Amino acid sequence: MRALVTGSRLPFAIEQIRKLGRMGHEVYASDALWSAPGNHSRFAAGAAPRHAPEQFVRDVVKHLREHPTDRVIPSFEEVFYLARHRRQIEPHAELFAPSFDVLTRLHDKGSMVSFAQELGLKVAPTLLATSREELAHACEEFPRFFARPAYTRGGVSLYTNTGPLAGAVHLAECAPTPQNPWLVQPFLDGRDICSHSIVHHGQVTAHVTYVHPLTLEHAGGIVFESVVVPETLRVARLVAEATGYHGQLSFDFMETEDGVYLVECNPRPTAGLTVMPDAVFDDGMMNRTGGDTVVGPAGVQRKLSLALLRNMVVHWESLPENFAALASKTPDIYADPDDLVPLFSQFVAYGKVLQHRLKHGKGRSDLMQGYFEDLTYDGEGVAAVRTATRRAA
Repeated sequence: MRALVTGSRLPFAIEQIRKLGRMGHEVYASDALWSAPGNHSRFAAGAAPRHAPEQFVRDVVKHLREHPTDRVIPSFEEVFYLARHRRQIEPHAELFAPSFDVLTRLHDKGSMVSFAQELGLKVAPTLLATSREELAHACEEFPRFFARPAYTRGGVSLYTNTGPLAGAVHLAECAPTPQNPWLVQPFLDGRDICSHSIVHHGQVTAHVTYVHPLTLEHAGGIVFESVVVPETLRVARLVAEATGYHGQLSFDFMETEDGVYLVECNPRPTAGLTVMPDAVFDDGMMNRTGGDTVVGPAGVQRKLSLALLRNMVVHWESLPENFAALASKTPDIYADPDDLVPLFSQFVAYGKVLQHRLKHGKGRSDLMQGYFEDLTYDGEGVAAVRTATRRAA
């Protein structure tokens, strides 16, 4: 297979590129950030999607015309811009992604909760707020609350009065709108777990569940470990079958004493790729499972050493656990001994984060947002109609 992997700056994109390359596929990489680590992988032979979507699509189509390609594999939210222009892409290659309508239904956390309820899945009681005043009233409904925008990612913009992020975001910083309302839910105690699936036309062919023992600013993971939680596969299968999903599909859950709650959906790859064995990934991607689902085993670990180093400096109180993780034999996502150039190019790529922080400030959210803000999709052009409710579903 010849594949074009887009959004190649992401750590799980470089993992995807390497997996495909190690399994004998020919891989091209694409990103608006010239220094994106994935672009410099030895396994890999444009414009910013959010800021210049039409040029981005033209660049992709130009590549496909010049380099015969079997499949375009998105890595992040550039999938929305590709799916919206599917007719321009698919004469040249398969776009490994569902329809734009399915993507937006699952990406919007509000509509995803409604859809999950229709499927009978376990979700926390949810209120929607389309203004700061409604948000304040909704939060009063729960002694311990957890609120976030319908469009957000990477654990940014979380407003809560409980846990390690209590007070990190203040009400005055929250700006709900009818186009991007905020979800308010009761704060759930438990273990954060995530899943990543490869899906072909409604059938889950490969699946892995994972946890992140260490995180960056109590948000995105920087150490990952695979586990086995059967409920995550059940949820992935239900959603995939109900939507006819085609592509890579990821979920976040909260495992509590009362069961496993679905928190949100990421209709794209996530860090689960890094703990999915190459053979599992390849069989799932090439649909060789004969109708079954290949499930990744527990106990596979990966880490982001640069993020661990940062945590040791910025959060010195966590130095022992971060140092232990850094010194462990857990493989680093970027530092593949057979493919070292991406390890060094990540330092150049992080210059984008510094540039964004100098422009917008030095908050926790900016640290995460700066790296992928030109790849994000926040519902632009979607005429969704929402009704803010004042009682728990």
